[in-house]
Amino acid sequence: MSRVFCVVVCAVLAACGGGEQVAQNPSRPRAVRVDWLGHESFLFRSSLGTTIVTNPFNASAVGRSFPSNLRPDLVLISNEQADTNNVDAFDNTPTIFRGAVGMGPNNAAGLRIRGVPTYRNPEQEDVTQMNLVFSWILDGVRFCFAGNIQGPLSAAEAIQIGPVDVLFLPVGVPVGLTNTERQTIINQLRPRIVVPMGRSADIPGWAAGFAQVHRLPGSSVLFSPDTFPPEPTVLIFANP
Repeated sequence: MSRVFCVVVCAVLAACGGGEQVAQNPSRPRAVRVDWLGHESFLFRSSLGTTIVTNPFNASAVGRSFPSNLRPDLVLISNEQADTNNVDAFDNTPTIFRGAVGMGPNNAAGLRIRGVPTYRNPEQEDVTQMNLVFSWILDGVRFCFAGNIQGPLSAAEAIQIGPVDVLFLPVGVPVGLTNTERQTIINQLRPRIVVPMGRSADIPGWAAGFAQVHRLPGSSVLFSPDTFPPEPTVLIFANP
C-alpha cells in the first residue's frame, strides 16, 4: 500500500463513527468522505456535512436493497434507468438534478453542480438516450461522475467538465463503451484517481491494464487535495 493511501485509509478508519468527526476536529484537514452504496451509487459527505448521493438504485433492478434512512442534500441522476433513478429511496426531500433540470450549471446546498449532457449517438440528441456527466468541487476536490456514458467526450464537453481529480467511470456495464473508449475518456479528463463502477467481476480485468492500482479494504475512503498519489491511480472499493 502506498504511503499516500495509508494516510487516506487510516483517516477513514479514524472517522468510522461518521463524517461529522472530521468537521468537528480542527486539527484535521478538510476532506470528503465517499461511501460506495452499491452499483453506481455513492454517498459523498463534505467536512461540513453536506451530502450528495449519485444514481440511487432500485432493489428489483440491482438485486440488493438500497440503504435506508439516508437524507442527502443533493441527488444526482445521470439517466432514467431503473438501476439509477430510485428517487423514492429517501425519507426527506433532497434537491434532485436529473434530465433537463440537471443540465448546465446549477447551485444548491452551497455547491455548484454542472451537468454535461452526452448521447449514445452524438449526431442525434435523443433525450431518451441522454446521460448526464456531473462535475463539482467539494472541499477542494474536483469530482466527475460519468454515469452511464456511452462514448468519448467531444472537445466542448471535456472543456465544460473542466479539470478532474477523481473520476467515477463505468466499467463493463454500458453496452457499446469499449476499453479503448474508456481510456480515451481518461486521457481527455486526466484524473488523478479513477474509480471504476460496475459489476465486481468486470473490474479486476479492466484494472489489470494499469500500473497503479489500489484496492481498499472497505467501502469508504477520504479524499483531500493533499493526499492524492503522484501518479494516476485506479481505486477499487471493497463490496459494501
